[in-house]
Amino acid sequence: MTTKKERVFSGIQPSGDIHIGNYMGAIKKWVELTDTHECIYCIVDDHAITVDYDPALLPQRTFDGALAVMACGLDPEKCALFVQSHVPEHTELTWLFNTVTPLGSLFRMTQFKDKARNALQRALNTRQGGARKTALFQLKNIGLKMRDLMGDLHADVDELNPTSPYKGEQELVLTELVARLNDRMGAVMQHLQVGLGVAEASVGLFDYPVLQAADILLYKAPWVPVGEDQEQHLELCREVAERFNRKFGDIFPATQRIRGETAKIIGLDGKQKMSKSLNNTIGILDSYEEIERRLKPAYTDPRRLRRDDPGHPEDCNIFALHKLFSSPEACAEIAEGCSQGTLGCLECKQRLAVSIDTHLAPIRDRAETLRANPSRVIAGIEHGREQASRIAVETMREVRDAMGIGKNALAKF
Repeated sequence: MTTKKERVFSGIQPSGDIHIGNYMGAIKKWVELTDTHECIYCIVDDHAITVDYDPALLPQRTFDGALAVMACGLDPEKCALFVQSHVPEHTELTWLFNTVTPLGSLFRMTQFKDKARNALQRALNTRQGGARKTALFQLKNIGLKMRDLMGDLHADVDELNPTSPYKGEQELVLTELVARLNDRMGAVMQHLQVGLGVAEASVGLFDYPVLQAADILLYKAPWVPVGEDQEQHLELCREVAERFNRKFGDIFPATQRIRGETAKIIGLDGKQKMSKSLNNTIGILDSYEEIERRLKPAYTDPRRLRRDDPGHPEDCNIFALHKLFSSPEACAEIAEGCSQGTLGCLECKQRLAVSIDTHLAPIRDRAETLRANPSRVIAGIEHGREQASRIAVETMREVRDAMGIGKNALAKF
């Protein structure tokens, strides 16, 4: 008897070229899971429109996203690969989930706060003339008022009664108080920036985690292969499922994260997660020359100032990438040469460029073949849509019946 495979769901945005961080952190795992699980993957274009975007470019990016994951080895015959907006039940379930999702839970989402700040910055960058000046003036005015307030507090400390025998002790206490208030003011300024950003952010961006919960629960997927940065969203997904089940009946599972071996991939700047918007990536379709060019200025061991200085491989982001793309034997040789100061950073980067290029060459070849045969990509995502739709339609029938809505609710009359 064939054992039924557990279901997995995940998605990727069509927001730009897929890079090695996406590949090693997610897509490679997607491909592996198709051998052991029932996998449902989608290009989440509904998520992409929650921020400012160009509708003329979105179709190409959606197609490119599907092409890229197929080039990475994802076989549409072994999974359901589709485009999110092609299955309208995603947005319908989102609206129904909104009715059981507490507003406070959404306000606690840290990613929304970060995205709200980004929305504020984009708004400042795009505003012209008087509108931009007004927004900048408001921020500057807030900062000036805070500075004046801190000046007044410092003055209060200086004006302590000079005859008080406890003057020194009072000064210490008040100085500490001022320092703490100064920290609080910095936090307040951040919250104000978020608040102003919220005014620029869309309701869709705020509701993003509910759409994400609907994406997963529409297919009753108990597992999702995502990074630690999505754990808060998964907690909300479980909360939404639990609230819905408690009110309408046991329909949805408590989704858990599949914990992979690959940690967050740090970008070439050595500071933040690899991201196209930060320009710290290597694309999976980049040529060898482009890979080499992007690696040259990449951040390395900060304590190694000269070529013959002993290095610290475990503190170097270039070595972290070697561990992903180079063989264990090559990594051991590189670690020894770096530690002894016999292998320079430039040569180390050149070796990494070769390793990455060797790894990506088959992906580039498959992408070129698919680019020459776009109908294969379209056929793949249409096949996936049909599979996904069958599950989605049945789930929504259950949901509507449980909630007392839809045509079936009136069938008895």
